[in-house]
Amino acid sequence: MKLLVVFVAVGLLGLVSAAPKPEDVTVTKTENEIKEDGSFNTAVELSDGTSIVQKGSIRNPDEPDPEQKVLVVEGEYKYTDAASGQVVNVKYIADDKGYQPTIVSRK
Repeated sequence: MKLLVVFVAVGLLGLVSAAPKPEDVTVTKTENEIKEDGSFNTAVELSDGTSIVQKGSIRNPDEPDPEQKVLVVEGEYKYTDAASGQVVNVKYIADDKGYQPTIVSRK
């Protein structure tokens, strides 16, 4: 029985070590700007080609009721689809109408 446990453990160890290793992804660029009026710009790029750029602002900054102010975020992100290998580029807007993405391209 002990010998069987050793063989199973060695077999599992061999399977784990033979499995493909995920690529180490690092941040290659990051930019953040937050302004006093609450608007912002941000950008992030990763070593695997993934990126996101977005900007946000209050649509109606003079609205006295804070519950009625609307934050609008517009942006774009790009990534490589793991299944197909295609680069996907998506533009979006998020506001009081929700998240509204548009796939711009698949290469």
